This record gives sequence, structure tokens and C-alpha cells, in this order.
Amino acid sequence: MESKVWFITGASSGFGRGVLERVLENGDRAVAVARNTGSLDALAKRHIGKLLVLAADVRITADVDAAVAMAEQRFGRIDVLLNSAGHGLFGGAEDVTEAELLNVFETNVFGAMRLVRAVLPVMRAQGSGHIINISSAVGHASWPFGGAYAATKHAIEALSEALQAEVAPLGIRVTVVNPGYFATGFAGSMPMAAANPAYQAMRDQVLSGFGAMAAANPDEVVEAILNAARDPNAPFRHFMGEDGRAWARESLSTRLQAVGA
Repeated sequence: MESKVWFITGASSGFGRGVLERVLENGDRAVAVARNTGSLDALAKRHIGKLLVLAADVRITADVDAAVAMAEQRFGRIDVLLNSAGHGLFGGAEDVTEAELLNVFETNVFGAMRLVRAVLPVMRAQGSGHIINISSAVGHASWPFGGAYAATKHAIEALSEALQAEVAPLGIRVTVVNPGYFATGFAGSMPMAAANPAYQAMRDQVLSGFGAMAAANPDEVVEAILNAARDPNAPFRHFMGEDGRAWARESLSTRLQAVGA
């Protein structure tokens, strides 16, 4: 079977890095995109000819368009787009600044859609392709001081649902992955808006709750992504982690009750 060409954003860490390493081990080729690519140097040396590392910022349209053009020039096709680049934000609605809010949306929503728009002409010309968007369990739920981040993932859910219907007749698949809390280092590096004394007690309680949570092994999510790429009958959504499934289940149950279901 001919190897696939993966285009992976956020490839220097987290789920993106995990998937990148696995697909290269499996004999596929890959384009690894990250703002800082230094941590990918050793991997590139081990996979000469199979891995193209590109420094690009998904918040910049010119960067995205150039990266996709270079990927197509090098490998001639793009079979799987993994939108894994992500940016967190912890802060209440009154506390997050406009700049902080714009930054998280630029990465998580507009960045993902820039990639979708840039890659779709390549996939349409091929008559095939697969777009995998990393969302979150909080794409179906939210919590105090996490509203801004959750809002970006709610947006990805809506955009992905519409995209799936639009591109299915063209032979292009769409998958959404909804992880809970996994040990990727994402939560520990999440930017925090300035604390407002009016909300300090609740803020401390929420942070304490996060600190008490046990992070799951990210290999579970990596394996789910690989399986989804291999299986043409894989479901559209993949909820990962017991905590993530519980959050989504509770939120969806509340909504069903609201409509009388």
C-alpha cells in the first residue's frame, strides 16, 4: 500500500508530535509544522526524504499558504491534514483581555480554518483526503474560567459538522477528536488572564480541582487518530478519556432535558 502524506500542525509537542513519530515509524511521509522547530531537528535527521519540517505560524495566512505549497511541491499530495496546533487560556469572562481572546481564536479556530481552506484544493484535485480536527471534550461542555478556550472548541465542532457534509461527496473525510485531560503538558503551559479578586475563591477552587485530576496517557489519543485514518468507516467523533466522556455526557444530558427529550 502506498504511503500516505500527513500534514501535521502543532507537530513539535503533544498529540501532534505523538502522531508524527508514529506515522514516520509506519512508513508514511509527513510535513511537520510548528512555530519553533528546534525540537524536530533530530527526527528530521532520522527520516531524511520522508519528513519535511516547516516553521510556520497558523495565525498568519501567508505562512499557511506557503507551507501547503511547499508540501505539495515536495510530496505531490496531501492525504491527511491533522489540525493539532492549539492554544489555551484560563480566565473569567470579565478578566480575559480582547488581545488574549483574539489570540486563542486566531490559533484554535481561524488557524484551523486557514489550513482547511489551503489544503482542500489539493484534496479536491486528488479526489480524496482526510481532515482530522483536534477539538476537546469541552467542545460540548464548559467550566468556570474556561469559557474562552471552550468557545473555540465549540466553534471547531460546528465548523467540522458543516465541513463533513460539504466535502463527503468529493471523497474527503472529516474526523473530530475530543480528548479530556491527557498528559501532554498543555494544561501546565496554559496562559492565565490576570486574576480578579472578586472571583478569587472560585478561581482557586477550579485550579485546585484541575490539580487533583489524573492526566491520562496521550498514546490513547494518538492511537485513535491513527485508527481513524486507517478505517474509512470510523465514526465522525471520538471522545477520549473517562473524564472527557463524563463532561460531555453531563452537558448533553442537561441539554436534552431542556428540550424535553
